[in-house]
Amino acid sequence: MKRLDDLTPEDIGGGINLLDLGASGQPPEYWTRVAPLTNLIGFDPNKQECERLAKQKTGYHSQRFLPYALAGKTGEFTLHRTHSIYCWSLLPPDLEWLRRFTWSDLFELEGTQQISAFMLDDIRELQNVEIDAMKLDTQGLELPILSSAEGRVDRCILIETETGFCENYRGETTFDQIMQFMLRKGFGLFDINTNHRIPRTGHLAPQAYNEQMMFCQAVWIRDFVKRPPAQALTREKALKALYIYANHGCYSFGAEMAAYFHKGGLMTQEELAQTADVSFWTLRSLKPSIRRRFLKMALRIVPRRYHGSIGSAIKELERSKT
Repeated sequence: MKRLDDLTPEDIGGGINLLDLGASGQPPEYWTRVAPLTNLIGFDPNKQECERLAKQKTGYHSQRFLPYALAGKTGEFTLHRTHSIYCWSLLPPDLEWLRRFTWSDLFELEGTQQISAFMLDDIRELQNVEIDAMKLDTQGLELPILSSAEGRVDRCILIETETGFCENYRGETTFDQIMQFMLRKGFGLFDINTNHRIPRTGHLAPQAYNEQMMFCQAVWIRDFVKRPPAQALTREKALKALYIYANHGCYSFGAEMAAYFHKGGLMTQEELAQTADVSFWTLRSLKPSIRRRFLKMALRIVPRRYHGSIGSAIKELERSKT
C-alpha cells in the first residue's frame, strides 16, 4: 500500500467529502493540512457570504458553497439576524441570559426574516454524495440536523460539533444532548476545546480569574469495532478513515481500525503490518514546526499537571531541528 502521504484523490474514490454546516470563517486548521485530498461543501444562509467564500483560494481538491439554511425538517422558518453574522440563527437568542455576559452585543437582534430551511436529505446537490466528515456550527440546531440525517451520520468517519453548555438560544441543543446522541451512534470523543469562557458584566469581572464555560468544539470519530456499519465499507472508505486518523494523531486507534478493515477484507496482511510502524501514520503535512506551535498553544490552555509532558515533547521536537 502507498504511504498515506502519497494517496491521491483517485485512490480514495475522488477524495474525502467534508460537509461544513455554518461555513462562515474558515474550517479548522487540521482540514487545511489535508485540503488537496478534500472536497469541501459549505453551507451558509447568507448568499453574499457564500460568494465571498467561493472566491477564496484554499487549496481544496474542490470546493463549493451553497446558500441554504439547514434544520431538522424542511419548511419555513424565522431567521434571527443578530449584530454579528456569526450568531445568526433560526432560534431566538436568549437575551435575558446573554446580557449577563460581555459578549451580548454580538447577539442583539437587528431584524428577522422568513426563509426556507432544509434537512440534509432534501438538499438535491447532496443526493449522490457520500459524506465522510461533517463540521457543524449551526447556532443551536446541531442535534435536529443530525437526527434528521441518521443515515448520513452512520456513514461518517468524523463529526465536529460546536455546541453550548447552556441555552444561549431558546431551545438550542446543548453539549450533554449531543454527547448522548454521538455515543449512541458509535462515535467516541477524541478532542474537545472548552476554552470559551466569557466574562460577566459585573464590576468584579476584571479581577475574576475563572469564568463560566459557554460552549465547546468537540471532535467525534466513529468506532467501527464498537458499532459496525449496517452497510459494508469499501476499501476507499477504509483508506479515507486511515488518513483522517493519521491527521488527528490517532495512531493507536487507527491501528485497531486497520485490524478491523483487514478482517473485513479491505486490507492485505502486508498492509496491516505496515500500520504497526509509527512512520506509517506520520504525515508530512504535520511538520515538527507545526507540532511545536500546537504544543506551545496547548501550554496556555491545559491544566498545569500536563505541562511537564508537553514541555518534554516540545524539547524533543526542538532536537529534531526540522
